[in-house]
Amino acid sequence: MLKIAVNSNENIHKGHRERVKERFVKEGIKSFEDHEALEMLLYYAVPQRDTNELSHRLLNEFGSLAGVFDASVESLQSVSGVGKNTAVLIKLIPAMYSKYLESNIACEKLTLESAEQSGGYFVSKLMPYSHEVLMAAFLDSKLSVRHTVVISEGTSTKTELSFRKIISTALNLNTPNIIIAHNHPSGVAAPSANDIEAVRQLSRMLSKLDLHLKDSIIVAGENYFSMAGKTKFSYLFT
Repeated sequence: MLKIAVNSNENIHKGHRERVKERFVKEGIKSFEDHEALEMLLYYAVPQRDTNELSHRLLNEFGSLAGVFDASVESLQSVSGVGKNTAVLIKLIPAMYSKYLESNIACEKLTLESAEQSGGYFVSKLMPYSHEVLMAAFLDSKLSVRHTVVISEGTSTKTELSFRKIISTALNLNTPNIIIAHNHPSGVAAPSANDIEAVRQLSRMLSKLDLHLKDSIIVAGENYFSMAGKTKFSYLFT
């Protein structure tokens, strides 16, 4: 009696997603290659279709897993097989991680007394941005955060206006201590010559008003650089 042949591809892939999920539950994400981790994430946006090829296509297009997560929704959708739901899911991952970090910080009394605390705080704040952003945290006399605001975005060179916003916010909140931070989305966590000069000018202006610049943090991905924590720049901070 002849038996009906079953599609071999169906046999190969049958139960594959459940096996991958079970592996994640048992071993965690560290045991996964980048394409395997991305393949599993795509399960939740691409039902009933092999996502292995799509994960490779995305990694080839953007160069790395970080490149995929940093890409814009529009750029992601330009890749064959990526619709809006898939692009939004991908962008949701770093945004949710940032929220997770902020939530961890919020569970504790939020004081920024060290370079490590300040660096971790601003990494969580700046991670979602793929363009340059300047932020400032306004601290009371005990270095507890009263308020954190975005001072400027993009590549604006209107530094003087940024200074005015920082000073006016500090005076309105009656917070004597300030920490500024900005990101280098496609660079390294280190200050440029322009960064150093801007800090020098801001520190001088603040000191005239009995306000204190405590640190300037530069963020690149999950890495940060504390200028106040380096001996060669410590003279800029009070």
